[in-house]
Amino acid sequence: MPDFPLRAAPGRSPAKRPLSAVTRYGIVPLLLVAVGIRIGMYIERGRYVVPPAPPVQMPAPPAVAAQPREAPPSAAAARPACEIAGSFESNIYPSLLLSFAASYPEYARCLTVSLRNLPSSGSLQLRIDSGLFVRPLQVGFDAPSGAVTLNPELPWNFDSLRRTTQMGPQAFVATLLVDGQSEAEATLVCTVHSVNEAVSRVFNNASGQWQDTSVCFAAFVNEDHPWINALLQEAMASGSVRSFTGYQQGTQAALQQAQAVWDALAARGLSYVNVATDSGTSPFVSTQYVRFLDQSVRDQGANCVDASVLFASILRRIGLRPVLLFRPGHCFTGFYDASDGGRLVAFETTMLGSAPFAAAAAEGAKELQTTLPFLGTAQYSIVDIALCRQQGINPIPYQPPDRN
Repeated sequence: MPDFPLRAAPGRSPAKRPLSAVTRYGIVPLLLVAVGIRIGMYIERGRYVVPPAPPVQMPAPPAVAAQPREAPPSAAAARPACEIAGSFESNIYPSLLLSFAASYPEYARCLTVSLRNLPSSGSLQLRIDSGLFVRPLQVGFDAPSGAVTLNPELPWNFDSLRRTTQMGPQAFVATLLVDGQSEAEATLVCTVHSVNEAVSRVFNNASGQWQDTSVCFAAFVNEDHPWINALLQEAMASGSVRSFTGYQQGTQAALQQAQAVWDALAARGLSYVNVATDSGTSPFVSTQYVRFLDQSVRDQGANCVDASVLFASILRRIGLRPVLLFRPGHCFTGFYDASDGGRLVAFETTMLGSAPFAAAAAEGAKELQTTLPFLGTAQYSIVDIALCRQQGINPIPYQPPDRN
């Protein structure tokens, strides 16, 4: 309290003047209201300067016997918690699972489950249910620290994945079981893409750069497709070649076999169509729709990627070593002139149905000269199908039309 100078008390108090009516009924009430408002503002302002209380850290469940029933616990134990997350921002690409999962099981582990506040005793199990599994996943685990993150292999139904031709949602339900009883649950809805979508690029958060994944297109090259036999029979029936022997009769014979395939496809009415669809559901993954061989033949049309995987499939079937070549906004194909490598022979697949093979090969040679120097830079790449097979990238299996 501030100090005030002391004064001698006067011998006689002066007479108090009575307040006027204006003061009593006008000014004083206004002053009281103003003081009340000021006090209210001070109290309200004080509410915002009080720091929030820190979160309460709940103690872990006791490792020994529980407290007696009649004694109430000092603090309630935190309930078990379950969280589930999906890779690729909860986007699932069947083409990756079908082509990579056998050799690279990590591609099949698309879900990560985090469990917290786990009890220190009891049997712990994780269960995940989904319509894309052949059966529910159920695995046991230990968590001495009371928390664990699981990334299990999932029992995918590969037949269902292969039949997925339309993009749509799919729910995954993760359940924590303690001694067989459900203690926590979480649901994640993922976007399941069409099996025709190939992952062409993935954004790398660590480097801040796009990572080229054009190797995924090798999954659409299917040298085992049953349709190829019919086309080879038609090519031999035309008289352009007597047999398909790969490199056994030299480079010139290999070129004649490639031309026979070109002519047989053109005779079927297959031509170039400038249609390419990219999925925009994730800003960190770029994909492109790719037709399977039978779809291109049925539609009698193929874009640059469709025609390239089609030719690569047939060339590999007849014993040649095909490659897919990518440059910004375009794909074309070719093959090595020897089984162990050598010179690349390329041809422009977009000229199918509008130009002879010699013209397509001449155009492919020009494109090759402006592509090879940039390999390894952004959106320039070469995919050697033989090397992909050695690395375990398998073709997506053929699906008969009556099973779609």
